[in-house]
Amino acid sequence: MSMRRFCLLAFTFAIWAVSLRAGAVPAVVEKAFSEKYPGATVEDWEVDVNGYWEADFELRGIDHRADFMEDGTWVETERNINFNELPDEVQRAVKLDFGNDEISEIEVVDHPRKGLFYDVEFKRPGKNLDIEYKEDGTRAESLIDELNEPVGSIAAVSKRPEEMGKIELAIEFGFNTLTIFLYAWVIYYRRHHDHKMMFLLLGFNLFLFPIFLLSSSLTAGFGFTIFALLALVRMRSDTFSKTEIAYLLGAVALTFINAILPARVEYISSVIVLVTAYLGDHPRIWRDAYHTVAIRYRTKDVGTMLNQEHLRARISEDFKVEVNDIDIERIDKNEVRLVVLYRDLPDVRKARREEAKKRLRRFRRRRQMAEEEQAKNGEPASNSSDATEPGPAGGGSTTQG
Repeated sequence: MSMRRFCLLAFTFAIWAVSLRAGAVPAVVEKAFSEKYPGATVEDWEVDVNGYWEADFELRGIDHRADFMEDGTWVETERNINFNELPDEVQRAVKLDFGNDEISEIEVVDHPRKGLFYDVEFKRPGKNLDIEYKEDGTRAESLIDELNEPVGSIAAVSKRPEEMGKIELAIEFGFNTLTIFLYAWVIYYRRHHDHKMMFLLLGFNLFLFPIFLLSSSLTAGFGFTIFALLALVRMRSDTFSKTEIAYLLGAVALTFINAILPARVEYISSVIVLVTAYLGDHPRIWRDAYHTVAIRYRTKDVGTMLNQEHLRARISEDFKVEVNDIDIERIDKNEVRLVVLYRDLPDVRKARREEAKKRLRRFRRRRQMAEEEQAKNGEPASNSSDATEPGPAGGGSTTQG
């Protein structure tokens, strides 16, 4: 049998199988339809692309389509309408969100969980865009719809900026200001003490947040433009460390999250960014981690300049550190330029931890003595202290050489 004849037979068999299945509607499905729409007569049954049994029927002189599962569970019922048949609130929302974009289809959908809503399909290159609206013009609640909402809001349903009151806008701006303050000052500046970098984080967020919030027509291309500008700034300024790049990307993320995502996603996402920055750059958590430094190692033994094992052993011995890896960047006459990944020796790390514990015990003992002295003198106990609880020794940030 030739391949052409085999493919033709296979295609014919597939068409026959689908036709056979469509002709044998399960009794449980027909019963479910009769109970849902008593007195209605089905003009045609077919299996749609989702595998549901779809009934074409007429109800009060209007054509409808109802979908059912194999076990008779009702999925939804829909019918086509024109734009002028949409409620005024929905028409206004569509024009506000999409302007004069071409609409390919509009359906009224009755859903067991979502209730009644309007599915508006817009023509797009490739796959069309489906947006679901409620009767009051708001988006139907679903995860996809919430992620595509143009603006976050504290209301029960997301609102566009021009529909938000002064209090709602003030809370949006206030929440964004709070998160970027915690991010730039509490987390970044108190660890790295670089006021210029802190100003960059604050400036980027506070300058661009109003633009993102008050515009409902921002696209992904605009976001890529922002990242391109950041890349240009990096090339035309001092080299950023990996830590600074991570903080800058976090500020970008907070700006987009607070301005574009809906409230329920906005708050959770902002907390995730803050917690990630707090833990990812915490000196106590990473005090025993490896650090990177660029050095120029002088040696007159030309034969060992490319021997990484020899260089690793010499650097460990000379600097009293544990070397994890080295990267040879350049070889000169009497020196080798290396990038060394290192950390302190185990004994040094253990001693540092013990010293940190001793400092903490001394601090707590002094505080306890001060509270006892206050109690003897009849003074009220104070929750604050002139000294803050000490951190671990050597817990500061490491600067690249």
